[in-house]
Amino acid sequence: MERVAAEVARVLAPGGTLAVALGAGAAGGEACESFLRLARPLFEAAPAAQRIPPLGDPRLRTREGFDAVFRPAGFAPAEWETVRIDLTGPPEQVWRTVGTYYDLGPLAPPVTEELRARFEAESAAMALPDGRVPCGMKVHVATAVRGGAPEGVMNEGR
Repeated sequence: MERVAAEVARVLAPGGTLAVALGAGAAGGEACESFLRLARPLFEAAPAAQRIPPLGDPRLRTREGFDAVFRPAGFAPAEWETVRIDLTGPPEQVWRTVGTYYDLGPLAPPVTEELRARFEAESAAMALPDGRVPCGMKVHVATAVRGGAPEGVMNEGR
């Protein structure tokens, strides 16, 4: 990530703003959280050679971690906002959303179908009066302004 931060600082003009959306996981107490609770043991049970590697640098899941990576590259402390993305919908739509989770790729079709059956049974219990299933994800939106030269780099009069 330090190399990415340095490259972004190199191509972004001083005073320019870096804006990124970082995955923050499921909104609590809803179908997405239920799906992940049911699915994680299946992901972990997949043969190691077939598992999808974790995406992203865990340091970027917090403002402090983000700043620890980007401040040395010359960025001001990040502004940080957590945004909920509402994915509530009919049960089949919610499954189409969570059922495309990248970690499902290595699972055998019968395992995925069993997961779907368990998920649909659990999510039916949380359905709203109109039949829709509450589902949400969160993302962090981080913005940071590029200052002058990165820490430890001389500006050389430019």
